[in-house]
Amino acid sequence: MRKTAITIFLLTACCGSVSPLAQAADSSTEAELRAVMAERRQASLDGDSERIASSLADEYRQTDISGYVQDKTSWLNQYFKPLAELIKARKFRWEVFEQKDVQILVYGDCVVVIGALEAKGTGARPAPQHTWVADPNATFSGTLRFTHVYIKRNGKWLLAALHNAVPVPPAN
Repeated sequence: MRKTAITIFLLTACCGSVSPLAQAADSSTEAELRAVMAERRQASLDGDSERIASSLADEYRQTDISGYVQDKTSWLNQYFKPLAELIKARKFRWEVFEQKDVQILVYGDCVVVIGALEAKGTGARPAPQHTWVADPNATFSGTLRFTHVYIKRNGKWLLAALHNAVPVPPAN
């Protein structure tokens, strides 16, 4: 409950000072954000923990598909750094890691990005404690829906919150 309250506070604080209706992303803001997103994608593919860490706000929160919430330090230590070590050791690789159907909504110095992430990886599998373990026979693939919240601080866009969900199958 406390983490949910912090996330709501974060969204209210960064988005509350502008009109409640999102403004269409102007070309310069959208170009800046797409460049930041492309850099994060490449850092993820490379297993670059330093670049990923510097792209996150200190109060970063992530909610995974199971509803598990992690702060910046927990997510980096439990999830990203173990995966990055496997990437650098060439034990894991992303075959597909593409964001699609991206929509960017600008609220001043706060931006909400929604879309779908198509991902396919080989060489590791999820393990207990929301981390990874090498497994040369493991492969996974799928599409996640995501919501990212970026805030602009000192001229730099930082990822402040991320939520992933498994899409619901279409109704018959």
